Amino acid sequence: MAPEDNEPVLDWPLPVGEPGREVWYSLVSPTDDSVAFWYRYTLLSTEGGRQEGRLWAALTDREDPDRSVFVTRSVPFEQVRARGTPSFSLTIDDDELTSASAVGSIPLDADGDGEDADHGDPGHEGGEVSWDLSYDPDPYSFTPLRSERLTNALAKTVGTGKHWSANEAVRMDGEVTVGDRTIEFEDAPGHQGHTLGSSPPDSWTWIQCNDFEDRSVVLEALDIEGTLSICLRRDGEVHALNRLKHVVGPKSNTTEHDEPGFWRFSGSGEGVDLRVTVRAPEDVKWQTVSYMAPDESLRYNAHCSLADVTLTYTLDGDAPVTLESSAGRAEWVGAEPPLPDREYPPEW
Repeated sequence: MAPEDNEPVLDWPLPVGEPGREVWYSLVSPTDDSVAFWYRYTLLSTEGGRQEGRLWAALTDREDPDRSVFVTRSVPFEQVRARGTPSFSLTIDDDELTSASAVGSIPLDADGDGEDADHGDPGHEGGEVSWDLSYDPDPYSFTPLRSERLTNALAKTVGTGKHWSANEAVRMDGEVTVGDRTIEFEDAPGHQGHTLGSSPPDSWTWIQCNDFEDRSVVLEALDIEGTLSICLRRDGEVHALNRLKHVVGPKSNTTEHDEPGFWRFSGSGEGVDLRVTVRAPEDVKWQTVSYMAPDESLRYNAHCSLADVTLTYTLDGDAPVTLESSAGRAEWVGAEPPLPDREYPPEW
């Protein structure tokens, strides 16, 4: 991982009224795929003057969906410290994220002041959600466009923002506690990313999975309003379909079908041909939330941390290989709710 891929890009704290949003997030699931945990550290400054640092965490329980939980907590900028070189760290109140570890905690009960929210199982009354996780950094960082120059130009002119899968595929150790329940993680498949922008896209679809039977295989794909970037890694080799020709044009990656809960896409180049199907199982709870963009518009996120993934790939003309996983991290995000019949509690 390039050290700068996790360093804060915006000069926090921003002046009041200057729009910006910078997010560091991570996901992990134990090797039995029984649960999935997702946490985020967010800094936000809106055109209307709202400014905050925020933590949020979501636990998805496959075996008992009623034990799934989403919680969030905000703090004023006075309690935020973002540091880059010589080593990255972001501290919100007493909770810290670095390039190789994360600790945090959020009370399970809302305090009624409108700043915190608890959208979990009422049976979790009392206590908190806390996490203490560590991992060896990933030497490879994936970006939707390989060209840094083009990425910078689009971020400036179109407002597409920037994204780094700074630790695209890692193995995490540690524990997560939800109330009186503690979940241990050992050598667990994990992912950590960093994204920012003053005006996020209206919609996108994303998948990441490093929980296949072949532990060396990593899949990630991001479709932003019809432009699709894909990355396949196997045995230490990277096949990144993220050049301009892969993203737009007659030979670009193809999204064949995309609706919340079902996504099929394909791509070819860089020594690989692949086709992927992503499905959200009916018995797995969606995590849904709405959050505020810097222009104070809303984005609605429908996230499935335990999605079914079928990957078929061919490397350099060899025989096709098909792999499956039940622990893909998939999400559908839009300016309108991707699943209109679901509730999208605000994160603030």
